[in-house]
Amino acid sequence: MPERDPVRVVGVDGRLWGKRAGLPGAYPVACHLLDTAAIAGALWDAWLAGTPALRSDELGVSRGEARRLVGFWAGLHDVGKVSPSFQVLVDDLYEGLISESPEFARDQPVKGLAHNEVSHWVLVTALRELGYPAAESARDDVAHQIAQMLGAHHGRFCPALKRRELRDPRGARDGVGKGPWEEQCRAHVAVLQRLTGASQALSARLSAPVAVVVTGLVIVADWLASQESFIRARMPGPGWSASDQDLEAHWAQAVADAPQVVREAGLGQADFRDRPFEELFGFAPNALQDSIVRELPQLVGGPGLLLVTAPPGDGKTEAALYAAGVLARACGVGGLGFSLPTMATTDAMHRRVERFARRALARDAALTRVHSMAWLSAATAGEAAVSAAGGDVVVTEPGTSVEAAQWLRGSRRGLVAPLSTFTIDQGLTGVLPVRYGVLRLLALAGKVMVVDEAHAYDAWMHALLVRLLEWLGALQAPVVLLSATLTGESARSLVDAYMRGAGHSAPAGVLQPCYPGWVFADAATGIVHKPRAVRSERERELRFDVRPVLRGPDTGRPGHRLGVVKELLGPLVDDDQGCVLVCCTTVAEAQDTYAALADWFAQLQDDGREPPELRLLHSRFRTADRAAVIGDCEAAFGKDGSRPRTVLVSTQIIEQSLDLDFDLLITDLAPMALLLQRAGRCQRHRDRERDLHGDRRPAWAGAEPRVVVLDPVKADGDFSVPAEWGTVYSESLLRRTHLLLRKLGASLVDVPRDVQGLVDAVYAEDFARAVELGAESASAVIRADSERIAEQAAHRQLATLVGIDPPFERRLHDLRRLSNTRVPVDEAMIATRLGADSARLVCVYEHGGGRWTLDEQGLSPAPGLRGEARVTAPEARLIAEHMIPVPGPWLGEGTDLLEPPPAWIDNPVLRGWALLPMRRSADGLWHGRIRTASVQYSKNLGLT
Repeated sequence: MPERDPVRVVGVDGRLWGKRAGLPGAYPVACHLLDTAAIAGALWDAWLAGTPALRSDELGVSRGEARRLVGFWAGLHDVGKVSPSFQVLVDDLYEGLISESPEFARDQPVKGLAHNEVSHWVLVTALRELGYPAAESARDDVAHQIAQMLGAHHGRFCPALKRRELRDPRGARDGVGKGPWEEQCRAHVAVLQRLTGASQALSARLSAPVAVVVTGLVIVADWLASQESFIRARMPGPGWSASDQDLEAHWAQAVADAPQVVREAGLGQADFRDRPFEELFGFAPNALQDSIVRELPQLVGGPGLLLVTAPPGDGKTEAALYAAGVLARACGVGGLGFSLPTMATTDAMHRRVERFARRALARDAALTRVHSMAWLSAATAGEAAVSAAGGDVVVTEPGTSVEAAQWLRGSRRGLVAPLSTFTIDQGLTGVLPVRYGVLRLLALAGKVMVVDEAHAYDAWMHALLVRLLEWLGALQAPVVLLSATLTGESARSLVDAYMRGAGHSAPAGVLQPCYPGWVFADAATGIVHKPRAVRSERERELRFDVRPVLRGPDTGRPGHRLGVVKELLGPLVDDDQGCVLVCCTTVAEAQDTYAALADWFAQLQDDGREPPELRLLHSRFRTADRAAVIGDCEAAFGKDGSRPRTVLVSTQIIEQSLDLDFDLLITDLAPMALLLQRAGRCQRHRDRERDLHGDRRPAWAGAEPRVVVLDPVKADGDFSVPAEWGTVYSESLLRRTHLLLRKLGASLVDVPRDVQGLVDAVYAEDFARAVELGAESASAVIRADSERIAEQAAHRQLATLVGIDPPFERRLHDLRRLSNTRVPVDEAMIATRLGADSARLVCVYEHGGGRWTLDEQGLSPAPGLRGEARVTAPEARLIAEHMIPVPGPWLGEGTDLLEPPPAWIDNPVLRGWALLPMRRSADGLWHGRIRTASVQYSKNLGLT
């Protein structure tokens, strides 16, 4: 390294501004640095004290010194604002500075040079001067690693400096500033170090997981310190000069106020009390739960992964929540994140986690939910939109301000809360190179993460889940995986991934999960304990009744799907009790089925007969309407349900995490694992010993649960996947399931004994031989298998290409690889690939005089469309109740949409919602246009 001139010590110049937009005056950069450092310390105390990755001895200093170091680093994040390229952004302030002190004008600003990048460059030198080890390359340079972390406070890591740049960072980059700029940078660093007390330099580089956690903490601290109300309350008064006394007073006040700022943000820790199972849930544990209660605490000495496999209804949720408490206490973590495949299951699970939290926690902790389609839930959408409507402004760059609002009070707030339920895509995005991806990993680092329905993911999502488990293992975050139908191969890959991330290279070997049962992999010792088999509380036999069905416009021909459904509903129509679930593959098919049954029931009524009730459930309803349907279903078909004589037509959303019981299930064909999962809704509360609804169970329901599978065929009887299903399911898995069901014939399926074998059989390599296929069938299976295998390989390859590196990857010496990969990743691609491609849509109805309402009757004016400056909290909740989810491509070219009003754009939640104008046509009905199609909305059918 070149020799340096003696360092000249100067005082902090209070004229250098750090925040200005929306404030009554300039806010000195020194004040913002001190605010951020103080809040970082409060975050460490209240939020991150339970993060295992920060409790390791990796920093080489005491825990108290580690806290001081992290606060110091957080304060340094905006040192790049002490540069001509930033100060020039406010003309009058810059002109005043160079007029009073011409020496600042010697270095010219560079347009477009971001201050976070300047922070990265100048902090390399600043930290070296404090004793942080330097090196010839960024790979080994400790100062450079910390500088690169702090330069990422706007969500992406800047490129690592090259060797020649490392020799003299200031000299190698125009617009950074020398002379007085370097002196002021040094002065700001010195005052931060003195007031935070971070006197000890870091002696070695941080691991990638620790770097991720610290970077995330810096980002959150910066956002909290940038809230407009926080800044306004501590604007320097007349006579303030950035003297030592002024800065010390400002620091003292910031330290005093910081804990309250963190509390108001809902950030903290959950303290899980050690309470008996019966007190937590109000009932005695079943065999699965009792096994975990008795044995798991003896095995857990730190972080690890618990895998639980059991049939639907066997109490996996309660087992997971109890286990989460055991793991949280053993690891010292202060949070719980419960992830599920879909938003519908997330909303239902949220209520169960909330009940558990009230009994399990020693003190209150914020409980929120978040999913890529959180706005589908009336409650969730309202919470997010209301929070955003009343939220504080984050004073920073426009793009960053929007992102900060999403995390602090918008749709992503739930991830960082100590207790949260969320869809798995929100966690998986943490291993994709998105902006602020480190925040997602930080949010999970201090929690027990529960992954429900671990079997419900395709090859792309499974590959990302493997990568996420590697990171969670490295972060020492405990994990619970739940599944009703997980193949042995998938189970091994998930356990291996977690242990690999935790530093154990030996594979889990021939792990074969017990069904039902559980296994615990200890990340501290590297031991995968022997799987525990348990007896199922829901032992029963069920029968698959396969009915070939035709499709097409001629619904009256023999064997047509709708005719078969009507025939199957005959006993219900003729009886005075019973409830039937008809499960369809697509929303459109569910709507068509409902409409056809409604016509039939109307004819029955005209003939003087009393038809059953008819209900429809799918995702394409207004949120309030959909919530009402789900609530009615739970009241009617739950454990304490009234069980009215009903037909419920639904899509796949019915099959997960809803505790509903129907006398008969009629379902379109689906892969075997999903059929078995769906079968859990057929006489769910009946086993070999008792039937909870025995007095209301009709005689036609039979001696055992019956699942009627509508097997799609062509006119010649050959199997054929309906074109209208698109790519919902793999043709390969559908063909294999079709053939396996035919082989089963009328045989009873023993649950749970036969479940694992059936699930594995569908994926078996020797499937053709096992089911004794003829040449034509074998050829069709081989073709479909080839397509599936190729697609899965492509998905895995894509996940490898776009996903971030595993935590043990040596190339992560350049942290930029965490936010940039070989293949560009944008939000649209992520949303589509993770199955979160639904857009937010609000229908607004046009009445005379340019008046728009949320309802057809014109009684509820659409907030924000009358020129209002802001959407109020009650108005935001009202809008959320009228939200309809639609596939993202629906809002493409040709769709007739209104421009969002300013009041919506200013709300970080509403700004992404689309307004579909609905106009009354000559037939008196309301129509909108999506692409080239006319659409309508009705409370019975939803959006059609």
